[in-house]
Amino acid sequence: MCLFLSLFSKNIIQIKSTRTLLQLLKPLYNLNRYQTSDSIISQLEYIPHINHKLNCDIYILTKDGKLNTYEGPFDRAHICQQYGLEPRDLQKIDTDLLINVPIIDVRQNRFIIFSFRRLRTLIELDRSIFFVPAGEKIIREPFGIKDNVHWERIAQAYQRTVHYIHKIYQERFVNQTLLNVDLIPFEFRITEINLEAVANGLRLKGHELLIEFHNVRERAYSRITIGSLRELALLKEKVDKYKRNADLAHQAIVDVLAHDEDMIGMYLTDTRKRDLSDHIQVELLLEACTKQMAEVRRTISDLSDSVHTLESATGFMLDAVRNELLSFEIRINIITMGLGMGAFIAGIFGMNLTNGIEQNPYAFYAITGTSTILIGGVIAMAFIRLLKYRKIRLHRSNRIDMF
Repeated sequence: MCLFLSLFSKNIIQIKSTRTLLQLLKPLYNLNRYQTSDSIISQLEYIPHINHKLNCDIYILTKDGKLNTYEGPFDRAHICQQYGLEPRDLQKIDTDLLINVPIIDVRQNRFIIFSFRRLRTLIELDRSIFFVPAGEKIIREPFGIKDNVHWERIAQAYQRTVHYIHKIYQERFVNQTLLNVDLIPFEFRITEINLEAVANGLRLKGHELLIEFHNVRERAYSRITIGSLRELALLKEKVDKYKRNADLAHQAIVDVLAHDEDMIGMYLTDTRKRDLSDHIQVELLLEACTKQMAEVRRTISDLSDSVHTLESATGFMLDAVRNELLSFEIRINIITMGLGMGAFIAGIFGMNLTNGIEQNPYAFYAITGTSTILIGGVIAMAFIRLLKYRKIRLHRSNRIDMF
């Protein structure tokens, strides 16, 4: 009795302690649930921890072709005061914000902002300021960044774009001595080169994806495996992603062409008052860049169509293999059905019942021969019917219906 009471009291204490523990953990569970949702929102809308610091390096390309570098981080308020920016303008050139829709923002006769995937620049009257992320100054791993190596590759892509722009500017407007070069304002020079750099980056990425597509297609046509299907899925994702990037970059230029006020505001050197139709120089420049971007979009679209064709062809090949397996399974079932009929006959004569032919010396041969012929006939008829169903007639009737 004492043993029973001690065990009963021990169970009651364990139940009470469990309830107390659950009551204590319940608010923590709710808090963790809300923190999880908040963390997801913070990942989707990335805000740096140090809001007053701009974690990037600044490259300044002057009118005479010199490229000066200034290492960051920089104070955001100081940057806004120095370059006359609003906080909303600073967000468009902030390299910490990786989720970026390409945009060309014009402030009337003051500056032009280029905010593209691997190009953040501010164009003024006589200089262009490039904002380049520094690979060694990562505050927190943003949404979509795998590791530090991935971030360093992004920073290197920004640097390559800036050096490409500097090289093209040197070749066109510094090294050559043409008479009509000085007639082109600086903002138009750098605007054209910026858009060419964007198109060149997309073109290089398209060429890289084209080489990868040829390798994936060769492996897929030689032998379809799980690895080749995985490579095809990843390639399709990359192509669709860069197709969207090209479409957005093209749309950014078209948006400026659609607004006369923005094209007039791009005149930073000549600030005289203009009519709404007095922007022929900017319009011709943007139309030429739009044609270049359209060529890039056409190349990426062709690559996307090729990927979809390869995907369809792979699906057809898998369907053919699946049909062969089904056909093999049907053949096995036909043979099994014929042998089952023989087993049925053998089971009938194998019963311990008197049938009157036990003493016949030719009964075994007659029953065996008859069963064999019956089994062979059933299997042959089934195979003939299977071939009849599988036969596909791909011919067109010679009769032409007249309406």
